[in-house]
Amino acid sequence: MFESVDVLGVAFAKFNMRETVAYITGRCASGQGTFVVTANPEIVMYAKDHPDYAGLIKRHADLVTADGIGIIKGAQMLGTPLPERVTGYDLLHELLGVANDNSQRVYLLGAKADVNAMAVAKVQEQYPNVRIVGAHDGYFSADAAIMQDIISAKPDFVFAALGFPRQEQFLAGLQPSLPKAVLMGVGGSFDVLAGTAKRAPVWMQNAHLEWFYRLLKQPSRIGRMMVLPKFLVEVRKSKQK
Repeated sequence: MFESVDVLGVAFAKFNMRETVAYITGRCASGQGTFVVTANPEIVMYAKDHPDYAGLIKRHADLVTADGIGIIKGAQMLGTPLPERVTGYDLLHELLGVANDNSQRVYLLGAKADVNAMAVAKVQEQYPNVRIVGAHDGYFSADAAIMQDIISAKPDFVFAALGFPRQEQFLAGLQPSLPKAVLMGVGGSFDVLAGTAKRAPVWMQNAHLEWFYRLLKQPSRIGRMMVLPKFLVEVRKSKQK
């Protein structure tokens, strides 16, 4: 087992990126699958208000990473700091690199059909040794048919860009049939990978201003951004208990 930090009921692995990748690849080498949840404050607050989702993460996730500066700040407030952010987008690229090095099988699920196709093309371009054994957009209603398609493809990695909580719910249903695969929800990462959405400049990432960049690009996200101060208030309350 590994050391974890509890933030509002979600247990985050006390890993940096290098340790995260090493943990996942170590499990792969021993024939174990890994269900990865990359959780930001929005996900933590949703889990706090939805016990079923919190329970799903607790039962099914083998690893929860700190996807967002808010989680890092929250852990610091609690006096149990985490080493660094391990974002879904960065971890996606790290694991695609692993798959490329080992000529492993990858399935890409989610986003709009054109975005999914562009994401597939980018993976093939950047990681030529990756074997893409299947892909499907995120607009489907019959989960069972898509699950069967994924299971039949026998992937080593399944990356699901369905948004929370749907991606975690879907992957939890898939987990028993792919016990040796890495299963990870990646939110909006396919849009960035495809080039239809831009990530913040590196200097803004380093200054922990990625959230502000997204807000500038999409002012309609203001409602979602308000989760962060609410999250920090809840963390402060939990510390006082």
